[in-house]
Amino acid sequence: MGRLLMPLMSLIVLAACSKSNDDDHEINNDDIVVPVIEIYTPTDNQVFSNGNTVSITGKVTDDKGLYRGTIKITDDANGAVIKEQAYEIHGFLSYSFNLPHVTSVSIVTNYTVAVQFEDHGTNVSAKSVKVRVNP
Repeated sequence: MGRLLMPLMSLIVLAACSKSNDDDHEINNDDIVVPVIEIYTPTDNQVFSNGNTVSITGKVTDDKGLYRGTIKITDDANGAVIKEQAYEIHGFLSYSFNLPHVTSVSIVTNYTVAVQFEDHGTNVSAKSVKVRVNP
């Protein structure tokens, strides 16, 4: 019976987060808790070689439902965005992410992997890790 209730509960949460035509979302003023972000990989200060795949994996959770987020890889030397993925995940209480990136460098390069998510109470949470890529 528990397995049957989970999909039904997900539908109820998703229905409560309907969007209007102008792409706004409903703000939940009762939501005062920020989303919790866990980055499983890469680990902070992990070293990769040119051509390796950096797999950005983790999970974000929220007590009342997520709204949107981004995962971004930035070159620390010049601030250039190497890869960016946006997410719009209305109402999910938990979302697992997996974003691969194949490295391509000619010199030692330091990157920041940043994960940021917002819930329907406009609470924003962010977490980042630093990685190095050797040629």
